Amino acid sequence: MVSKVMHVENLQVGIHDEDRDIAIVNGISFHLNKAETLGIVGESGCGKSMTSLSLMGLLPPGVVWQDGDIQVGDLHFKQFNNKDWRKVRGKKVSMIFQEPMSSLNPVYTIGSQIVEMILSHETVSKKVAKYRALEMLKLVGIPRPEQVLNDYPHQLSGGMRQRIMIAIALACNPEILIADEPTTALDVTIQAQILELMKSLQEKLHMSIVLITHDLGVVSEMCDRVIVMYAGEIVEEANVVNLFDYPKHPYTQGLMESLPNISEQKEYLSSIPGVVPAPGSMPEGCRFAPRCKKAFDKCSEKPPLITTTDGTRVQCWLYDPETASEVIHNEA
Repeated sequence: MVSKVMHVENLQVGIHDEDRDIAIVNGISFHLNKAETLGIVGESGCGKSMTSLSLMGLLPPGVVWQDGDIQVGDLHFKQFNNKDWRKVRGKKVSMIFQEPMSSLNPVYTIGSQIVEMILSHETVSKKVAKYRALEMLKLVGIPRPEQVLNDYPHQLSGGMRQRIMIAIALACNPEILIADEPTTALDVTIQAQILELMKSLQEKLHMSIVLITHDLGVVSEMCDRVIVMYAGEIVEEANVVNLFDYPKHPYTQGLMESLPNISEQKEYLSSIPGVVPAPGSMPEGCRFAPRCKKAFDKCSEKPPLITTTDGTRVQCWLYDPETASEVIHNEA
């Protein structure tokens, strides 16, 4: 039986504007299994990074938790204050951020930053913490780890800094690792090395990963299941094979069509017209309808998120909520 390490139920975070609450992440629910990699994908502005920050209790100023709950084991994050979050971050749930240079403190050595993480969560001596910091650098493949312990972030390359971020994130052996665009600022060769490192460490440590990305190539390489977000909502969730071979939601189909294909000679890549609507100005009904080439009258109503016969969850009126598989309208 598959063990679930995280449950997210009806999560809604957003801002308060004058006399109304505006949701940025609008009532999403999902789970994370033990030792699986769950991808969350979508365009910029779809709410995927805000979801990842919610899982860490790191919402930016002005953004508040409006509804829902996140459960890890017997912990309910909805009830947490700042002190509770500090106990959990790095111990139960840890995170790799997009840009390591802005996440690492430029005035402290690499060793001191890893040691600080260990001492903040575990009752060990500074000597033991420093030894473990050295072992973490070896684990993530840092050459000359004894020297790097005493180096500062600016003395290291982008790929090395990202490995340091992974070492810090894993220093206290968390159950769940959240990786927010972990390879965005890296060149292709280093990207491949970082992804391979994450896969290797997952196998060794049996941790679960939530991977936030816009890169479908990374998704196909890393993920077991994938959530597709649009305008703060989940529009499709499927295992990675079904998502790439049988995408169901028109938005997911548009993302797949935009991928380059070496077997087809196209002068231009396909694209989805329009942009993601801004929070506070969402269309009525289906939020993707104004950009959807398959939209029809029913799309003026909000579609439910249903589970189809192959286990895919999809939010679209092209699928009958009663039968969960019948296509009831398919006109362009």
